[in-house]
Amino acid sequence: MSNTMLTLSPEPSVRWLEALDLLELRSSLQGLRINASVTYWLDFSTLDFDQAVLMLDRIVVADESIPIVCMVSFPRDEEAFALLGRGARGYCHVAAAAPQLRLVESTVRSGGFWLPTSLMRRFMSGAGGLVSQMSDQPEVSFDDLTKRERQVAQSVSNGLSNREIAVRLNISERTVKARLTAVFQKLGVRDRVQLALLMRGGTS
Repeated sequence: MSNTMLTLSPEPSVRWLEALDLLELRSSLQGLRINASVTYWLDFSTLDFDQAVLMLDRIVVADESIPIVCMVSFPRDEEAFALLGRGARGYCHVAAAAPQLRLVESTVRSGGFWLPTSLMRRFMSGAGGLVSQMSDQPEVSFDDLTKRERQVAQSVSNGLSNREIAVRLNISERTVKARLTAVFQKLGVRDRVQLALLMRGGTS
């Protein structure tokens, strides 16, 4: 699989070259055809934050199943939650070693999510908080979901995009979006990341 690094760095780092096959460096998406077979890496350490977010949004709009990794100099919980909520699948330090970058790529390409270990612990702790919050509100539970809504929610938990869910369940993408909206409202979550964590924490 090929990789595109969106960065203002004039040259790729040695770590990037060691870890990522068929690496292409770009400073913007202008003139670039977004391809589902490519993993996109956004170098937030050099790009303007707002511009990088716009790039992320553009890739997600083109195909939300495309794996996107955000690389930052100072990982922060709130930033990680926000970027994964917008459609990124990975969030890591820009100076991560080559072996870790290979793991990140493998994880996101297989449909999983990647966070630094310290953030993942807090992330899962947050998911536990959501489950506890649900238990304190008996009117909100997984039993409130219809069979189809549960199927959609579980598919999101498994990392599938709306398009992939539609194909798997033999329904339209519009129906997937409608079911997902209902799931969000019933479970009190804001985005796919919270839903995935809640499903994993609440169905274990």
